[in-house]
Amino acid sequence: MYEGIENLKSLYDRARKTFSGGPSAAQDVPRRTARPDPVRQPSVGSGSPTYPRTGDSRATGRDNSSDVRSRRGRSTAAQLDSASHRESPLRKVEEEERRSPHDRGEACVPESFFDRVTQGLRSDIEHERDRCLQMAETVSKHRAEFAFAQLENKRSLTSLRDELRVALGNVDRSRDEITALQTLVDAHHREHKALCEMLERKGVLHRKKQRTDGTA
Repeated sequence: MYEGIENLKSLYDRARKTFSGGPSAAQDVPRRTARPDPVRQPSVGSGSPTYPRTGDSRATGRDNSSDVRSRRGRSTAAQLDSASHRESPLRKVEEEERRSPHDRGEACVPESFFDRVTQGLRSDIEHERDRCLQMAETVSKHRAEFAFAQLENKRSLTSLRDELRVALGNVDRSRDEITALQTLVDAHHREHKALCEMLERKGVLHRKKQRTDGTA
């Protein structure tokens, strides 16, 4: 029994577990009671000797055996647990070696990197959205200005056409006036010529003789 306890203690030491140092005093009492008590010497003054309690010792022995089995079961479970703890790092290493370098690289990437990339993409999207809104606002503004400029040009063109029409009308009237004046001038010239001829015939007005050289 004590050899088994020593073996369990060595297993605990290997597994780097703390061992309590042996069974408690309360557990030692049943183990000692499992052995038959020695015959007590009769005390002075007592007439009847005392005998060992065989029935109680057998019952206590059964209790001790069940305690030993339960302790052995717990120690075996602790041993298996420590062995599984020892094997788990090896399994992790083997699983890590089985994984591809690409998977290991992805696992080594910190989450903050993905957070930064996501935040950067969100910032770019927001910036592009704001820029598109500004461009749409600018296009709407220029479109309104272009429509207003077209309206102003149309009004100016209509005004220029009206002015041109008026100017052409004035030119036509001026031509008519010039024609009328030319006609009046011609009439005055004919009247002046007729008057001069009449005065010459009456001898009031002498016609200047022309010189031989053709000068008057």
